[in-house]
Amino acid sequence: MTRIPGYFRFLAFCGLAASMLLFSSCNFFRAPGRDDCDKLLSRETMVDVLSDMYLLEAFLVEYQHVQRGVRDSSEYYYAGLFDRHGVEPEQFEAALECYLLDRREMDLIHEMMLNRLSVMETEEEQLLPMDEMREAPLPEETLPRE
Repeated sequence: MTRIPGYFRFLAFCGLAASMLLFSSCNFFRAPGRDDCDKLLSRETMVDVLSDMYLLEAFLVEYQHVQRGVRDSSEYYYAGLFDRHGVEPEQFEAALECYLLDRREMDLIHEMMLNRLSVMETEEEQLLPMDEMREAPLPEETLPRE
């Protein structure tokens, strides 16, 4: 029987240790489950906050053209948004990081957000139909006559 030299045994041991470390660390990168993220912030609350954030960002982008300093006060808008939902900013950030690790969960949240925003858009269209708005006559200005 041939004897294996010491350095080959050392290399085999290092290879075995490296492969065991690699396979055991695969669990480390597993996405947290929904239960773990729900403990931080429920999916429904996350959808509410993110939907309002999208609307707030749209408002800030549009209003920025009218009022130049609106971006400077965006912190106050976000503070009001978090206060409205009863969520701390740090709590939201931790929950967002958790949900971002699970692609399926984040896709579901985005789908729920899009559905909610579509419903809001439909409700808005029903309140003020565009056809009636186009056909409505402009109010005449009553200027004092000389």
